[in-house]
Amino acid sequence: MFGDQKTNSSELPTVKLGDTAFVGSSKRVFKDELVEEGIPFYRGTEVGALAFGNSINPELFITQQHYEELVGHTGKPEIGDLLMPSICPDGQIWLVDTDAPFYFKDGRVLWVRPDRSVFDSTYLQYAMRNRFIADFESFASGTTFAELKIFILKNLVVALPPLALQQEFAAFVQQVDKLKFDYQNN
Repeated sequence: MFGDQKTNSSELPTVKLGDTAFVGSSKRVFKDELVEEGIPFYRGTEVGALAFGNSINPELFITQQHYEELVGHTGKPEIGDLLMPSICPDGQIWLVDTDAPFYFKDGRVLWVRPDRSVFDSTYLQYAMRNRFIADFESFASGTTFAELKIFILKNLVVALPPLALQQEFAAFVQQVDKLKFDYQNN
């Protein structure tokens, strides 16, 4: 619908992600701050599973009080924000779909909160996923393994179709997802 994201074959206007979205991560949580139960603490593994629609059983937690302190410093992901492991060549991008409290690992999970007047979150999720699958190695860095860094993600160039067209795409995706769900449950 929008052509090749890598080459922008549809010749759409483009923007740097950091110019139209908050791009960051969380505040550091240390190992000794983890507890047996409380607010779920997600690593890249859990975020990757959620990105592919899998259910998870959180293994790590922080206290409610610690959660509130952290959220006071950084805010918290909201429905429609995008979270992704820093290592996601297969496009593991979770479109946050819950108000339930959780927190996540700094640096290893990246957070994108798009300006909703510019981007539909579903469109952005798919545009980024396609881009990562096509050429993750070209913009990820690292000597041992390719990993996204916040500054790289901020400079990621994304095609910018009109918002109405992005929303039409999101409605189509929602309908396809509903059909898949109905098919799997019949």
